[in-house]
Amino acid sequence: MPKFLGRVEFPCTIELGRGLEGAITNITKIGYVDGDAGHLIYRGYTVSDLSDHCTYDEVAYLLIFGKLPNRSELTAFRKRLGDNGDLPQPIIRFIESMPKDAHPMNVLQAGVAALGCLDKDSLFVTQHVSDPATAVEMETEIAIRIMARTRSIAAAIARARKGLPILQPDPNLSFTANYLYQMSGEKPSEVTERVMDICLILQADHGMNASTFTAMVTHSSLADMYSTIAAAIGSLRGPLHGGANEAALEHLKAIGGPEKAKAWVAERIAKGEKVIGFGHRVYKAYDPRAVVLKKHAQALCQEKGLETLYRTAAEVEDLFIAEMQAKGKPIYPNVDYYSGIVYHALGFPTPLFPVIFAVSRTAGWASRVLEYLPENRIFRPRAVYDGPTDLKVVPIDQR
Repeated sequence: MPKFLGRVEFPCTIELGRGLEGAITNITKIGYVDGDAGHLIYRGYTVSDLSDHCTYDEVAYLLIFGKLPNRSELTAFRKRLGDNGDLPQPIIRFIESMPKDAHPMNVLQAGVAALGCLDKDSLFVTQHVSDPATAVEMETEIAIRIMARTRSIAAAIARARKGLPILQPDPNLSFTANYLYQMSGEKPSEVTERVMDICLILQADHGMNASTFTAMVTHSSLADMYSTIAAAIGSLRGPLHGGANEAALEHLKAIGGPEKAKAWVAERIAKGEKVIGFGHRVYKAYDPRAVVLKKHAQALCQEKGLETLYRTAAEVEDLFIAEMQAKGKPIYPNVDYYSGIVYHALGFPTPLFPVIFAVSRTAGWASRVLEYLPENRIFRPRAVYDGPTDLKVVPIDQR
């Protein structure tokens, strides 16, 4: 494994990347974002290939264990998820006690953190850090518990917001089918389950983004896995990360139809305002996740009678891309632009959109910290101090 070595002597010239842009934190085999080519790869496979041929359970296994499972391995993995999905009564009471208008991401974060109070196994992992194999094995088991229960908490939040009784998972259903069942009370159709599988696959990992970095920083201090995932959920909650698809959908719904798209786009450009759902910090080409979701958004909207919403989105996309290309600044849709439309067509209330993201990304967060654990070193970046060093304290009566 390559080592990162280096020493900086002051004074010197330092090039700062705001938000650590371009900084290298670690070496990974889990995921790769090729922003120039518009590719997203998990463990060597493109997300388009995975979404065409795999379930979310298979992709979660791939991320965590480093290979696609065979049938017996997948059966055993699904059983582990099924055996760990039930929510303890204290967590159910907590969710039911929260205000119905509380933001679901805050409830999800608090629920995951509270689970850590009930799982004593998570507190003993740090005792085995000197034996990396044992530590990884224990943390992997806890990560699988968290995956299953994060899904159950997410579904419970949806039901509690409607005043409905919270449902435990059905052991005969897949991870994705259980999510939909626990939320709606009905077993999903094959089509609905398949589309939801694809949504979860596309958001399972995405390089060293804010929430993944948060998870790795937190776990590098040898914090327990529940604290790690709760911290990542807090990072994901922000509108610059997991909350962007909420805003993108609300904007599209407010336009009023495809015939009004031209005036709306022109006004946004004239005012220098962003069109939420376009552009990406890494992708300079079309976001590969948006490519997949656009296709399914169109089919779903036709099925659900939401053709106007889809045609509005497509018209805004065409107009905005054309305007930006004319200015020499090509900007394309990102995953948030079409994911919100798909979730809306599937019946998810808008405030629950980032919760879906968290349910999916838990496997990615866990895989990243598990990969880093055997050679763990606490993250400790430095800041460049740009203030005085020679001030003297003046007594308070003389200030």
